[in-house]
Amino acid sequence: MSSAAIIPAQPENILKGLSKLWTSLGREESHQGKPNVMRACAMTLIMATDEPDCGYSGSQIISELMREHPSRGIVLAIDKSAHNSLQARVLAQCWKPFGKAQQICCEQIEILSSPDHWPNVGPTLVGLTVADLPIIFWCRHKGALNAAATEEQNAGLQVILDLSTKVIVDTEGEDAATAFALISRLRREGRMLADLEWARLTFWREPFAQIFDNPARTNKFSSFHTIEIIYAGDKLTPAAAYAAGWFASVSKAQIKLSGAKGFGPGLHAIRMVSERETLTFERTGPECAHLSSTCGRERSYSYAEPSLYSLLHQELSIPGADRAFDAAFSRAGEFAR
Repeated sequence: MSSAAIIPAQPENILKGLSKLWTSLGREESHQGKPNVMRACAMTLIMATDEPDCGYSGSQIISELMREHPSRGIVLAIDKSAHNSLQARVLAQCWKPFGKAQQICCEQIEILSSPDHWPNVGPTLVGLTVADLPIIFWCRHKGALNAAATEEQNAGLQVILDLSTKVIVDTEGEDAATAFALISRLRREGRMLADLEWARLTFWREPFAQIFDNPARTNKFSSFHTIEIIYAGDKLTPAAAYAAGWFASVSKAQIKLSGAKGFGPGLHAIRMVSERETLTFERTGPECAHLSSTCGRERSYSYAEPSLYSLLHQELSIPGADRAFDAAFSRAGEFAR
């Protein structure tokens, strides 16, 4: 990773800093007699956050994602200790593919803003995105997403939203009705949305998809008349509502939702009932889950909370709209209400 000095966060200064950075990298490679640096970019990936670490954790995740999803990464962070200013620095994230001598490098821009200058963050981005490539916005700025957001917070967020091709949010731990109201509002504005809480359901969806994709199976999906979604705790979670919405979008079965004592946040179990068979997939411990059928078949799974890296990698691998998510969300709101 190569970095430049902190500079005033003005587009012309940042672009000039990027130009100097690439010139410097090329000069270093030339002096050492190495192959030229390969500059890679397939999108602009913007992250905005008001977390107390000033964007450090999110910045690390973006730098990891660049190997699979080359991009110009832009990190926008609130720094409460900053004195009424916008500051930036530019970096090059570089790596060598296994067995290769040539370096692949991506650009990263980090912009720190004091709370008072957050409304100016959006206009600063104009001219910094890569032309003719998708602009993905990962929003971790909880204050700006809140229904009670101030006018200044909304002003900073709106410009970023207007620039974006796709917006990624994370409703984990949020009230389901409030979270879905936010997503519905953004969708009504014509925005393409993704929710990392939906991506967490992949672990639960895959076993059922594999069961019913088997052409030799005689008890078909349509024969199951009741589907129970059981979530941990006594509060309906977005994950449980998404699971119910997913089944409701592809089945006419009766969907039942209930809470139970579980081993962690999110889903605890999914049970499918038919006249001939009951399928149950449930967490049986903090790090394990079990799939069983009353017909005698069973299988154990290792369970681990997915990392933000893996969830984002999953979402960034979907270039356009996610039809399964759209269908599930359209029904999930009914259960959240």
